[in-house]
Amino acid sequence: MQNPVIAKDADNTVNTASVRLPRHLRLRRKRDYARVFAEPFRSSDRTVTVLAIANGRDIPRLGLAISKRWLSRAVARNRIKRLIRESFRAHQDRLRGWDVVVISRSGITDVGAGMPSVDFFRALERHWDKIRSRRTRQRPCDAS
Repeated sequence: MQNPVIAKDADNTVNTASVRLPRHLRLRRKRDYARVFAEPFRSSDRTVTVLAIANGRDIPRLGLAISKRWLSRAVARNRIKRLIRESFRAHQDRLRGWDVVVISRSGITDVGAGMPSVDFFRALERHWDKIRSRRTRQRPCDAS
């Protein structure tokens, strides 16, 4: 798995604008989330459920639903969101044309409590691959 490159300014500080997930790659409106929740492709493990639906665009978009129920501390929730966004950014070429929502599950507490990031990245990568394989199988149907 590739690690994303983090841009640094001349004074060696991180340029946060360059590591942010751009607005056009985020699900922002209630109707966007509702569309994904309506009839999604699902992929789950003990940490997250990933919902995805074709968006008819050439870009992927990400939405997050990380609950306080499983991670009561904001620091832990923000870490999880950061890890998911980083993985999404690194694999966005695989997810072109999909709106994706990642929902936390009870096992997410393991990640918040110090599960190695590499294991969580691998789990997310499996979800991205399932979405990608779904797109490949659907492509012939889309042409007709």
